[in-house]
Amino acid sequence: MTTTPERESDIERRLRAALSARADLVQPERLAPLAPVVPLRPRWRSPWVVLATAAVMLLVLGVVLQGLGRDPRSDDVAPSPDGPRVELPDDVGRGWEPTTLSRTPRLDLDGDGTDEKVTFRGEPTEGYDGRLRIETTLSSTGEEAYGIAEVGTTLDSNALDPIDADGDGDQELVLYFDDASAVAGGGHPLVFDLRDGLLVQAVPQDPDLLRRGQVPVPGSRTEHYEMVRIHDYWFEDGTLWSSRSVNAYAAGNMTLLRPETVVVDAWTWTLDDAGVLQPDDAGCLRVGLESTQPCGDDTADELPYVSPVADDTFGAGGSAVFDVGYRFTARLEAGDPATLVIEGEDGRTLRHPLDVTDPRVSTTQPTSVMSDGASFYVTSAADPSYAQVLVQDGDVLRALRPTGEVELADDDTTRTWLTSNGALVTAVAGDGGTWRTWLWQMVSGTEMAALPSATVCFDDPEDPATVRRC
Repeated sequence: MTTTPERESDIERRLRAALSARADLVQPERLAPLAPVVPLRPRWRSPWVVLATAAVMLLVLGVVLQGLGRDPRSDDVAPSPDGPRVELPDDVGRGWEPTTLSRTPRLDLDGDGTDEKVTFRGEPTEGYDGRLRIETTLSSTGEEAYGIAEVGTTLDSNALDPIDADGDGDQELVLYFDDASAVAGGGHPLVFDLRDGLLVQAVPQDPDLLRRGQVPVPGSRTEHYEMVRIHDYWFEDGTLWSSRSVNAYAAGNMTLLRPETVVVDAWTWTLDDAGVLQPDDAGCLRVGLESTQPCGDDTADELPYVSPVADDTFGAGGSAVFDVGYRFTARLEAGDPATLVIEGEDGRTLRHPLDVTDPRVSTTQPTSVMSDGASFYVTSAADPSYAQVLVQDGDVLRALRPTGEVELADDDTTRTWLTSNGALVTAVAGDGGTWRTWLWQMVSGTEMAALPSATVCFDDPEDPATVRRC
């Protein structure tokens, strides 16, 4: 067997390190002068010293050769005890049945320019929630490589875009783990790297930064909502990206109150020699519904839609036609009290007395509160602070009772209005000329509550169109 100069220098380097380590064990007190009773001969001439030295050399050489020739252990790929732990896959599942619903990924796992075909075998479990055995035959050597994955189900496995996270010219297999308990499409990618014939699952240095969905802010839950940050990940040109919104948003009643464009912190992910995915700061991004771009100097979220105001109303003797969703006409019959009459396209007629002086009914429905049926926002020309929301419940109209942290009022410190797109907004005055905006939602058959939206400023607090960033 021929030994290359590179290998020889490596062995010599390890031998020197081992002998130096043993030399460090010798303490100064052991080097004190001795007073022998017989003349000493040179140490190299002692057969016992020669044998001991040879034993040490053979022991060190054996350790080095063992490291060069044996199969890899978890210690070889695992990072330090303080970091994430990389686990080698168990060789199980050779007899499991191949999955039939999974799309067969093809990617260049060994970097020879030819794509490998990856197949999956599902662990037989009653709930189809077992492990997957990943199998492939390497085009460069013809050898089999395998790994073990847990993606939440054995019915199907979604292979995502391959990446080259370690920059070595081959590709890493990426699978999707679907977290059924998370809100709004929660989950995270699983990255598998080919290492000595094994498909080893990489571990992220900070798993919280590599996930998707709405992640609650600890301690933020209230009776009607909790604050969440928006997490996401995606792929660009063979690179894995992830992001997390800078701000948190209210989520409740199956609604997330977020602006169309949000500011996020972003990361790219690289795979280090220990098999750990490391996040690299990629700066600030502005993420919209259809585009993503660097923040530049604009590092604030888009303003919430709080205008224009829907100020068209009808009073006693007036009427309006509503033709979006549930179609109906509404009129206000004069009387004491005045009565709101609804005639639906389905033949229903509803009557509801309005117990307020000089009522005004908006021609825009408060759809942010309730959109499944007739709904109304009622104010009073005689009492500017009065506001009420009516919703259809079968053949009757019900007035929703405000609950939660905010009052449904319109005065100097709490202003309420309906926007032209049906959002019922309340703004509460804060310190330094700031206003906290809230959006009303129906939370039960008889109640509605406001969820926090954003903190803004107004050039004129009486005119929502003058909203601006603070």
